[in-house]
Amino acid sequence: MYDAEDIIDLCMIQGMGLLQDDHHHTQLAESSAAASTRVRCCNFPLFSCVRSVPFRYEIADKIKSLNDRLSEISDDKDKFHFIISSKSSDDSYVMNEASYWQSSFLPESDIVGWDIIDATNSLVELLVSQHQQKCRLFAIVGMGGIGKTTLAQLIYNDSKINDDFVLHSWICVSKFYTSKTDLLKELIKNVGGTCGEATTTTELQKILCDVLHGKSLFLVLDDVWDADVWINLIKKAVERTTKCGVVVTTRDRNTAIKMKAIHIHNVNKLPLNFGWELLCKKVFTNNDEGEIQRMKDIGMQIVEKCDGLPVAIKAIAGVLITTEQNKREWENILNSDAWTITGLPEELRGALYLSYDALPSALKHCFLYCSFNPPDRSLFYEDLVCEWIAEGFIEANGDASMEDVAKGYYMELIRRSFLQPDPNYANMYKCTMHDLLRALAIFLIGGENLSGDPQASQSNGSMIKLRRLTISSNRESVSIPRLDCLRNLRLWTPPSLDTQIIGSFKQLRVLVLNGVGIKNIPNNIGDLVHLRLLDLDDTRICKLPDSVGSLINLQFLSLADCEALDILPRSITSLCNLRRLYLNNTPVNYVPKGMGKLEHLNHLAGFIVEDADGDNGEGCSMEDLQMLKNLRHLQIDKLEKASKSTAVLLNKSHLKTVVLCCTPNVGGCNQQKMDRIVQVFDELCPPKCLDRLQILNYFGEKYPQWMSSNSISTALLELTSLQLINCYNFPQLPQLGQLPQLKYLKIQGATSVISIGCEFLGNGKLAASAFPKLEYLILWNMTNWEQWSLVSGEEDKKIDSSKLIHFPCLQLISIDGCPKLKAFPRGLNHVPKLYLVGAHSLSRISDLPALRELKVRDCPMLDCVEKLESLQSLKISEHVDNLPNWLISFLQQCEKHHANRFHLHLTCSAQALKGCLKGHTYWCFLQQVPRLEAYAENESMYLKYTKEPYSYQTNLDEDTIDED
Repeated sequence: MYDAEDIIDLCMIQGMGLLQDDHHHTQLAESSAAASTRVRCCNFPLFSCVRSVPFRYEIADKIKSLNDRLSEISDDKDKFHFIISSKSSDDSYVMNEASYWQSSFLPESDIVGWDIIDATNSLVELLVSQHQQKCRLFAIVGMGGIGKTTLAQLIYNDSKINDDFVLHSWICVSKFYTSKTDLLKELIKNVGGTCGEATTTTELQKILCDVLHGKSLFLVLDDVWDADVWINLIKKAVERTTKCGVVVTTRDRNTAIKMKAIHIHNVNKLPLNFGWELLCKKVFTNNDEGEIQRMKDIGMQIVEKCDGLPVAIKAIAGVLITTEQNKREWENILNSDAWTITGLPEELRGALYLSYDALPSALKHCFLYCSFNPPDRSLFYEDLVCEWIAEGFIEANGDASMEDVAKGYYMELIRRSFLQPDPNYANMYKCTMHDLLRALAIFLIGGENLSGDPQASQSNGSMIKLRRLTISSNRESVSIPRLDCLRNLRLWTPPSLDTQIIGSFKQLRVLVLNGVGIKNIPNNIGDLVHLRLLDLDDTRICKLPDSVGSLINLQFLSLADCEALDILPRSITSLCNLRRLYLNNTPVNYVPKGMGKLEHLNHLAGFIVEDADGDNGEGCSMEDLQMLKNLRHLQIDKLEKASKSTAVLLNKSHLKTVVLCCTPNVGGCNQQKMDRIVQVFDELCPPKCLDRLQILNYFGEKYPQWMSSNSISTALLELTSLQLINCYNFPQLPQLGQLPQLKYLKIQGATSVISIGCEFLGNGKLAASAFPKLEYLILWNMTNWEQWSLVSGEEDKKIDSSKLIHFPCLQLISIDGCPKLKAFPRGLNHVPKLYLVGAHSLSRISDLPALRELKVRDCPMLDCVEKLESLQSLKISEHVDNLPNWLISFLQQCEKHHANRFHLHLTCSAQALKGCLKGHTYWCFLQQVPRLEAYAENESMYLKYTKEPYSYQTNLDEDTIDED
């Protein structure tokens, strides 16, 4: 397959060269009368045809060699009686991405049965129980895919663990971890420390000791294969804690014994009935009891073949959800030969391989590629999409672009449980891969991929046919042997690399070189004619060779955060297949003129507009954007340089994201400059299909016309996310309440705004239905903002606030750095979360009936908090010697109405914490709180209290405390 792709690639490259020559000679013909006598061959210039003769012989020889090899394979098929698969689903498979990636799909819970609940409760009780041994290690042991990590997650997230330990850290060790220093750095970061300039294991262990000294720690070491990770690397450091609970998951009981685990919990396979329950949760998403009963007999037989392994059951569920729910289809899966495939390690047979075998061909390639990432490095959607396309796994489908199809594949792998999304990312753009599925992929790929140190692998001869190499090494610098077949090379900081070797890798499709160790790119990089993706983020290169323009197959070029790069070669305008260009935070002076020729460009981040005074006419103007019809994402920087603008965005029917930026803190903004920037923005009206808009550092005195009251609801009809950052000259906010689809709104640095009134919502009847879908309202660093109201002054007195329906979908209000805000408006009846930081003038929080979570920090004038009937969590951070009076009053008001789930979290001074202890000033108020956590001195001092069941813990000695 690879050799055939190379041949096709070479032919296409040669053909593009012929077409370019033909275009060039045609231009000459139009300007020269002598051109009429030019001899032509097959509609191409004779010179081009003669020049290509050696190439034709070369290609013919490659094709003959490939055909001979294919004939041998065909003969072997007949000789050994291989059976050709009759499956035709691959040919007809079309991903309907709309049904997945545009939805809010989230994986179902994986928790079934009582065993795991009982085990969680039992281990949690052991961990929090008092014991003379301050550092105790517990082990969870079981075969791969049986649910060890799931059990550890339940323990880690248990509220008792959260209450009992000040610090918490989860470290995935894995079989293939290569860097002890990286593991220590991750642990230090998790517990709130910084590594500084430390690079050695000894230095990092000392830092970890200092960070942990005098504190309690709960630590999970997941997927441990080598006991030395604990014994020689971590154990001595954590012994400096006052209390340490460690949970280890491992497949090998001997590893747990070597680590001196005081308790070993063996995870058993799922009983058949609980296995069926898990399968139903994955397959029957509508909970149709009739369907469940109808398919139960055949379904139980399928579950039985999964041998009680949750990962296998989830994988087979990923196959069943793609079939019709009838017995014939399920019987085909039950009787599939894939259950009994030979040649695989025992733990990879059965359901795991069958699930892989059921994948369409395109998804198989994408799944296998995911195993190329190191196991301790998460997978990110944006990276995978670009790399899958660059590797040739993705084809456009009808009106759907390659990016759309790739996104659909990504979501389908999640739906089939081949990838596990990170629950902290609502859009599922970050995920991981189960170690058994990774092992299956690595086995199936064979020796094509390597993730590790190439110098350590050279001796075993396994790199001869290597196609993909991810360099992971502790060395300061690494070297790579000559690898004639290499298609994909990735290196992330810290190792440096002699980049001159790169020019010898003629078959490269993907080249990722990140980190400060990369300081130059070889001039012969243009010889890598197959290259599709070039990622040089975070490097210290100061120049990009002109030869980069010869990379006519390049689709993705990323030059983000290249601090020393200030100029781009004009030759990049020759990258006729370029789809994405990233220049974020790279100080280039301009983008070369001619970018409008790149008709495939759909993602342009960091476009710099032409500077009439300083670019010598070599930079792109705004008009060049007019030609880029396929843009989906556009970020324009340094808009203050634009002397004029045109309506370059309106005609872009595919545009989804626009970021418009001026340079921050532009000195000497006279009236002429402010008027000009308004004119520039007036012309940048986006199309109605726009989904996300950011405006940064805009210094005009009014917002663009298309954000005016008469235009905003129609101009931004589909907008779901809006960020207005450091737009500091405009005293009044636009009527954003009229945006019908807006879900996320962030306003930061609007320092001229003094009042937000009903005009923010809209006029007349529109105001009554303002912000119908808004979920997140973020208002930060508005230093002169004083007043906020949702209705006019006269109406405010007449209207019953309980009947106002503004912000019906609001989930969170976050206010930070607004020191002059005096009061909240009436009518915030639906907000469940409120975060307040630096509201120095705010005196009252009241009448928020739906509020469940309140966070308050640095609000010194606050003196009344009341009528918060639904409050379940109150978090206060005030570093003063006394608890605020409003808190005492609030606790007294709510004493009889505290819900059992109410949680009070205090961060205060040492003196205030002492007053919270039993028998001291504030204890009579705090003892009625169902759950209390209080900390001082960077959490080195603490008090933890639970009313029922009773628990009281502190590291302060009450007998030695003298109150002032």
